[in-house]
Amino acid sequence: MRLWLCGLLTLLLAGCDTGNRQLAAESLLYCIEGAPLTFNPQLVTSSETLDATAHQLYDRLLDIDPNNQQPMPALALSWSRSDDALRYRFVLRPGVTFHQTAWFSPSRPLNAEDVVFSFRRLMDQGHPYHGVSGGRYPFFDSIGWRELVREVNALSSHEVEFVLSRPDASFLANLATDYAVVLSAEYAEQLLGQGTPQLLDQQPVGTGPFLLGQYRTDEFIRYHRHPTHWRGAARLGQLVFDITPKSSKRLAKLLTGECDVMAHPGTSQLSVIREHPALELSQATGMNVAVLALNTLKPPFNDIRVRKALSLALNREDILHAVYFDIGSLAESLLPPVSWGYHPNLLMPLPDMSRARFLLEQAGLEKGFDLTLLVPAGARTFNPDGLKTGQLIQRRLAELGIRVRLLSLEEQILRRELILGEQDAVLTGWSADTPDPDNMLRNLLSCQAIAAGTNASRWCHPLFERQLDLALSEPSLASRIRHYQLAQELAFQDMAIIPLVHSLKLQAHRTPVKGLRLQPYGGVAFHQAYKE
Repeated sequence: MRLWLCGLLTLLLAGCDTGNRQLAAESLLYCIEGAPLTFNPQLVTSSETLDATAHQLYDRLLDIDPNNQQPMPALALSWSRSDDALRYRFVLRPGVTFHQTAWFSPSRPLNAEDVVFSFRRLMDQGHPYHGVSGGRYPFFDSIGWRELVREVNALSSHEVEFVLSRPDASFLANLATDYAVVLSAEYAEQLLGQGTPQLLDQQPVGTGPFLLGQYRTDEFIRYHRHPTHWRGAARLGQLVFDITPKSSKRLAKLLTGECDVMAHPGTSQLSVIREHPALELSQATGMNVAVLALNTLKPPFNDIRVRKALSLALNREDILHAVYFDIGSLAESLLPPVSWGYHPNLLMPLPDMSRARFLLEQAGLEKGFDLTLLVPAGARTFNPDGLKTGQLIQRRLAELGIRVRLLSLEEQILRRELILGEQDAVLTGWSADTPDPDNMLRNLLSCQAIAAGTNASRWCHPLFERQLDLALSEPSLASRIRHYQLAQELAFQDMAIIPLVHSLKLQAHRTPVKGLRLQPYGGVAFHQAYKE
């Protein structure tokens, strides 16, 4: 056991005296799979980063109501929309405090200046912070934020207006995503004056229920309670994210009490968790999908016959059984059945090796070819074991003479490869941040998402784009559903991407931990968590 963890557990869990017992009761250790790439969710699509930061350190203008899936007030108390749907005004909640840390002491509560700073950074390429930390904002780039939002203006200290270039029915939902966090403009100005603007994303300051106390790279993150959080102080005085890449080690720590909560339990571990009297398993229907993305701009995958042949060769039932242990469902399209944009009439074909061989012969590839398949290292919410999934695909395609080389990559390296766009194929997916279908469809298959690295198939179809745009311009839900279904039909007919499985979201914890709630979208939140 690592020495730092021994010391930490001695402090948190060993009830040597009343003070330590109280500290242990107010502290929670969460075993996670990977380290955050940054402390600013705007910069990534990494689920590890979002889980570690979005709901711990920050707040958003809006949240999603888990009961009706509609936007609800958060930092914004209220909002209004102009008749032409091009202007949105938000009235900010008064008295919202920023974190007091070792590196920053706020002189004022949140105001309109902070909102303007947070969102202008994303859209204004001349903004002093736009290029800091790389200048990429994957989620916002993929939804075309710079083209959509013309202006963000402070109308008063507590009123902000967004001016759009066109109506967008997903605009409010996008402001409720994990990525749409509000930063401190005052802190940013201080760092700029010191010549260290990069620290904005490394030593974070937000308004969230916890503030950063200590980060030891690839080992742990220690958060402390934000005592003046606008929702009320969290019941936990201390929240520790213990970075443990191997699922087996996370489970071992959960069993011994070294961790209170475990992220991404392996599907093969579920029976152990269910049968253990000191553990509980939480699961929720996931707004997610795992996919095989073939690079449609690169031969031979630019030939639809090849894409269809590979889809016919796959046995998705085997993947569901062997990788997910049937904790999920086969994906017929990108959207899962729980989505209001789901298309009930799309069905992926059953495995047919004879038909697959015929299509490869028609494409002049009857002798097969070499293929490098990129797979994510570790677990993802949409795929608990990318390497095992890749191995099953490798075996099936070998029957067609296709020689698959598996290349397992960490998240940051994988994202860099997808931005370069030279890959043959990749196992990837998407976990939706809102219930709006646009969130999944646009990030996985829109033309703009190619540059952002979230459209791994690099498929770009003007009619598909047209349907997505029409869906955003329609006020009627029925009309929006029809446009999203037409978009899914286009992607399905062109085999733009091969959907595999919709998984359930899973989390395991020790029985004294209460107040945790899994949602079908978005990251984890501990504001309401406590220990009995």
